[in-house]
Amino acid sequence: MKKYSFRLVLRDMVKYQEGFRVEDLTHYCSAKVARGYCNLLGEMGVIIMDRKERYRTRVSPLYSFGPTLEWFIAEMFRREFASPALYGVSVKKTASGGDYDVITAWNNRLVYVEVKSSPPKGIEISEIFTFFSRLDDLLPDVAILFNDTQLRMKDKLVVMFEEELRRRYGTKSRARYPVERLIDELFHVRHDTFIINSKRGIVENFHLCLKDYLQHGSELRR
Repeated sequence: MKKYSFRLVLRDMVKYQEGFRVEDLTHYCSAKVARGYCNLLGEMGVIIMDRKERYRTRVSPLYSFGPTLEWFIAEMFRREFASPALYGVSVKKTASGGDYDVITAWNNRLVYVEVKSSPPKGIEISEIFTFFSRLDDLLPDVAILFNDTQLRMKDKLVVMFEEELRRRYGTKSRARYPVERLIDELFHVRHDTFIINSKRGIVENFHLCLKDYLQHGSELRR
């Protein structure tokens, strides 16, 4: 799951879950690599191959790759950061609806991660509004919006963050809550709210954000 190409192949498997061949999985990797992934997942019992070398997922219907990605992020916190984590959490009677992708207790801090599996063009401003509303309800020490893509964050997600902050805090929002670049396509708001993609590697990107929080440790006033 740490390999971006593997996660993209899994997305295609969800898309073509009723029947697919190796050739259907080669949008982002070679046929050799895709076949290796199929062999691995076949051995694990995740997919089944028929006599015509067509595959299908063992479990169907599958509506989204999102829950699997949330599980992976929770497992990452457990294994890489020694932090207990929950995913797909529902909390009743909250203004934001109470659906939280990943919640973890890291280094005696509460961390919330919003997981986006679609590319930036598929993410709308309403989702950024909901993200900040969830922060209002949960009040985490650290918040991370993670988009599993190698595309740029600056072009859309950063712009939508700035729009939502301006809506909340007015014309002085850029001075009070600037969205600043941490490194490459990783951005932060006052070192406790982050926008990240997966280009450098998921574990490395999360490590950079958490390290930055520890070094600077400010809180976004809500």
